[in-house]
Amino acid sequence: MISFTPTTIVALLCIGSQALAQQCSGNGSICPGGKDGVSPTYLQCNSWSHQYQSANCPTGQVCYANPRMPGFAMCGLPGTGGSGTCTGNTAKCSSPSGQGSAYLQCNQWSSQYQTVQCPAGLKCFNNASNTGVFCN
Repeated sequence: MISFTPTTIVALLCIGSQALAQQCSGNGSICPGGKDGVSPTYLQCNSWSHQYQSANCPTGQVCYANPRMPGFAMCGLPGTGGSGTCTGNTAKCSSPSGQGSAYLQCNQWSSQYQTVQCPAGLKCFNNASNTGVFCN
């Protein structure tokens, strides 16, 4: 019969949790499971322990991979596609001009992009100054 002391059990639990923890380096961050626009938390690397720690996005926001800084996560409103902050009434097509029907419209209240769809059967085109879109 094998017997365990409380110290042995604690040691075994610690070894098991370390094996399951994700290793990291530096101060990078990722979205849980590598999925954008789902989780209200993100994983921030603790450079001292080299393990990710969970952190919360601001209320109402979700985690996205930062398109401007690979290896770092950012928080944004659901449906923004992780496109970051914006100003004014700007908009841009989600895919190359004329190839898709979705576009990103700046929500002036939150300064975050939100995904919008052109009416059925129409495609998104960027305007000449690349500050807005039209559906055709």
